[in-house]
Amino acid sequence: MQNFKIQGAILCPVSYDNHASLVNALQGVDVLLSTVAIKAILAQLPLVKAAKDANVSVFFPSEYGGRCENNDGRLQLFRDKQKVIDAAKDAGLPIAGLATGPWPEYAISPPMGFDFANKKVTVWGNPDTKVTFTTLPSIAQWVAHVLKDVPVTELQNKYLNIQGDLVSRNDIIRLWERKHKAKLQVEFRPVKELEERIEADPSDYLASVLAGWDTGEYHLQPIHNDLYPEWKPDSVESLL
Repeated sequence: MQNFKIQGAILCPVSYDNHASLVNALQGVDVLLSTVAIKAILAQLPLVKAAKDANVSVFFPSEYGGRCENNDGRLQLFRDKQKVIDAAKDAGLPIAGLATGPWPEYAISPPMGFDFANKKVTVWGNPDTKVTFTTLPSIAQWVAHVLKDVPVTELQNKYLNIQGDLVSRNDIIRLWERKHKAKLQVEFRPVKELEERIEADPSDYLASVLAGWDTGEYHLQPIHNDLYPEWKPDSVESLL
């Protein structure tokens, strides 16, 4: 945390159980940008109430990834995210949702079927379905620019989608093979396996994301990259 302080950030110790401390920390704040982890989504509910009382102009809930409205509610994570959005709307707090698609640094990895170290890939469902990916540094660049240069009133009550790259699993396989001049062993599995995993465990986040890759849930549209016309996001290929 001290590194942030050195760079100019003001650190405000608060208790999420103490409404007054949250309101005090948010006094004079135009934009509340939440980055809580997926295990703490509902911890934003006290922030919603405090932000409203502190007259925050716009609240960015911790969305990223896919859009809640694109999910069929099968996963508790998305139900919790929707609760936060609904709470903000009920409180009259303007929000700005931001969907980015999966982060390739984490999504293109062995738990998601990409075991490049052993030259093996597992694909569930349609390998040609396109998926929006955006790297974490690219997201940070876009957000920093937009918060600095776009009037807050143009962000209020908007749901924005940004896209660093748009590729399918087959595209990723081809890009890796071309870049490394090697062949991958690819196994195709039915998406029904994922559906069975989700039915057995509704909190199976990886299975839900993989199922969404098959359905097109993570092909975000429309795209709002134009809020930062000079933005040059990282490509998926650059990470392979």
